[in-house]
Amino acid sequence: MNSSLPPSVSRRAFLKTSAVTAAAVAFPSIVPSRVLGQNAPSKQITVGFIGVGNIAQGHMDTLLGFPESRILAVSDVDQAHREAAAAKINAGYENKDCARYNDFREMIARPDIDAVFVCTPDHWHALAAIEAMRRGKDVYVEKPLTLTIREGRELVNTARKFQRVAQTGTQQRSSKRFHDTAEFIRNGGLGKLERIEVLIPANNKYCGATWQAEPVPAGLDWDLWLGPAPWAPFTRQGCHYNFRFVLDYAAGQVTNWGVHYIDIAQWALGMDESGPVEIEGKGEFPSTGLFSTATKVDFTCRYANGVLLRCHTRYDGVGDGNVRFFGERGWVDVSRSANTASNPAMLKEITARAGAIKLPLSINHHDNFLSAIRSRERPVSDVEFGHRTTTVCNLGNIAMQLGRKLRWDPAREAFVDDSIANRMRERSMRAPWSLA
Repeated sequence: MNSSLPPSVSRRAFLKTSAVTAAAVAFPSIVPSRVLGQNAPSKQITVGFIGVGNIAQGHMDTLLGFPESRILAVSDVDQAHREAAAAKINAGYENKDCARYNDFREMIARPDIDAVFVCTPDHWHALAAIEAMRRGKDVYVEKPLTLTIREGRELVNTARKFQRVAQTGTQQRSSKRFHDTAEFIRNGGLGKLERIEVLIPANNKYCGATWQAEPVPAGLDWDLWLGPAPWAPFTRQGCHYNFRFVLDYAAGQVTNWGVHYIDIAQWALGMDESGPVEIEGKGEFPSTGLFSTATKVDFTCRYANGVLLRCHTRYDGVGDGNVRFFGERGWVDVSRSANTASNPAMLKEITARAGAIKLPLSINHHDNFLSAIRSRERPVSDVEFGHRTTTVCNLGNIAMQLGRKLRWDPAREAFVDDSIANRMRERSMRAPWSLA
């Protein structure tokens, strides 16, 4: 793999710069709704935010610049977060209209909100999105789509039952570089595809062997922050951004970064509604301390067509991931910063888009979501695709935890002849929370 990639592109910067000009877009493209003359206040798509911490900021920055949408309300269990978010939104609209809620259920009960962005810690994604869809809202759910495999299937089923538009926050599908690379692979640009290698960054936060419980800060509803997760005492080391390194709330860098690049691999393989048939891996997990997700990731999946996908941790200091496809003609590599290839001439083939298979081309992830709300068509990162990609990440984590090869039936979404692994497809929820 390329160990000399340029420094990573921040997620917020990527959200702002992933759009390409309409003139450069070939069929089939998603045209921004703002060029369709639909900006009258009565036609604006009204939005609420569930969770307004770090990841929500980029979404708010983008939507504040979109005249075809309007943010009406925010909900967050941290008073400081929701007050800051409301102030930012009010400043953007030059008013004081943004409503604030501690409990998201009060916000989604409002009939004047069309859609919500779910930007909570991972263990809340499924419950928040499912309840919002039951209330008639379309949803944009940050990655990874859900904490568990069962949650993902329940979320997709809910979207279909209530006929909701549901987009996953795997925004690399709205980057022309990733789109064109996936399309090139789908059209046999490398000849017979042999294997795929995904590199993900090492952990960027660390917790020592000891930690201690702390008083819950004023303004933080800790019980609601925990929600369906097991009860635990508050500590700053495990809250907000650091949640992703505690297995009760997330699955570490596998789902934080791996989901982005495995998603492109699944897209290129044509596995948007399927997955691998075998998984094995060997990870390293902390034996002490608060953090419990893998500190070293290394797992391999085999698909029914024989293609192998390996996902593992990089140690070259690059804070981005990348995915490299190997085939009969050599290899091509794509990341947020560059396309590279074993033969540079192939890069021109990638941008030429000469094959018969044309993948949906989204100009911008937010525009794609808003356009889908208007058209009632499925977005480029539909939740079925997000679920299948997140499932691959969960399969890798389960294989690393069990330390043995596992067989997977992607149609049944079940492990073959392994009751222990099958129990790990879901987790019990703390009362009174449930998927029912």
